[in-house]
Amino acid sequence: MSDQDKVNRRDFIVTTASIAGAATAGATTALAQTKLPEGFDAQKPLIEYWDKRLNEVVELNKINFDKDARELQQEAVKERHRIYCHLLMKLITRFWNGNKRGPFGSYPLRTAQVEPIQSNGPPQPTQRYRGDMITDPDPAVSRVNWDRYLGHNIACIAVDGNGEVIDFDFNHNDFFRSSAEHAESRMVRRLFSLTDIFDSWKTGRVPGKPRAASLTKVTLYTSLESCAQCSGVMSLAGVKQVVYLQNDFTAYKVGNIMYNLANRIPTAKDSLGNVISDRPGAAVPIPASMIDLDEFNALNKANLDFASDLKAAEARKDSSKAFFVSSDKTFVDYDPSITSFLCTDSARTIFERGGNKLDAPLKFPNSRFPDENNVLTNEQCLAEAREFYKYVDVEGYRGSPHKL
Repeated sequence: MSDQDKVNRRDFIVTTASIAGAATAGATTALAQTKLPEGFDAQKPLIEYWDKRLNEVVELNKINFDKDARELQQEAVKERHRIYCHLLMKLITRFWNGNKRGPFGSYPLRTAQVEPIQSNGPPQPTQRYRGDMITDPDPAVSRVNWDRYLGHNIACIAVDGNGEVIDFDFNHNDFFRSSAEHAESRMVRRLFSLTDIFDSWKTGRVPGKPRAASLTKVTLYTSLESCAQCSGVMSLAGVKQVVYLQNDFTAYKVGNIMYNLANRIPTAKDSLGNVISDRPGAAVPIPASMIDLDEFNALNKANLDFASDLKAAEARKDSSKAFFVSSDKTFVDYDPSITSFLCTDSARTIFERGGNKLDAPLKFPNSRFPDENNVLTNEQCLAEAREFYKYVDVEGYRGSPHKL
């Protein structure tokens, strides 16, 4: 081959890059020239984000976020949020159940959750794993020990605008044989049912507005970033904001997307009909890192390590590092799903550590937000959280409704 026939690599790269660049520019221009369909072209959020990149749609809009959750700039407000996050972690630890594949078999990553052999009882045919079991059940109290898996270790609590805990709920997918019984959606449905108790019409009356309007001041605290279903339900319910303790990497930040793309909803007008305040059309999604919750990063890191370790174990065919191995060794589960991670000792340790902080002293005990009548101080919020836990410990069965 002569030198004239040889390809000049530098010229080839430059020419190819120019062609690719021109093609990309043409595609970008074509995309930018695509117009919103009729009807959608009147929706302000879509107009604003239509020609932007995906990361701009996914990341929180700072302007709106500062408006809708500006109070997060206050350390006392962050402490207030952490109180309910610690309560949630304590509740999850109390009702912990990692028996995703049943109480028998082997869970190599749950060795601390094996039921101890009882010396004064009948011999156990094989090792058994603890589920939602009370350490020292009081025979005088009618409480049930469960080792049946009733749902994932994902839960949420609802707190009203004054700082009082309304209720809590768990994910009950397995209990109801449904993939839609997520904690947040169950909680929102219960919030509406609590406004529909058959009693005097004066019960729970809020002058000048429907009872359901009170949800616009409700904050949900959930252990896992909300999925599309729960984000949608919260949006329809008008829930103010949701604080989540851990990322769900399979949820694609859908809560952020809904928040950014949702129209603002007027909530107050002056005598001339002008809007003087509004609320987001979707719950404000607040990762617990924004309130300085240490467990947020710890849970995310442990989850990523769990997924990486399981993939490596599967590649090596190392069942001693699997999530679950059946008693007859015929089934080995290497699936690195987050619901499996939330059965492990490492996850439970983090939740237990966070729950124990409910007993820690406060830095801003006398602070209240907003500073209005009937709003609890941080110290009163902490007392409320501790009392609610005591109540739930007795009455709040994980797999069945507790009394109102």
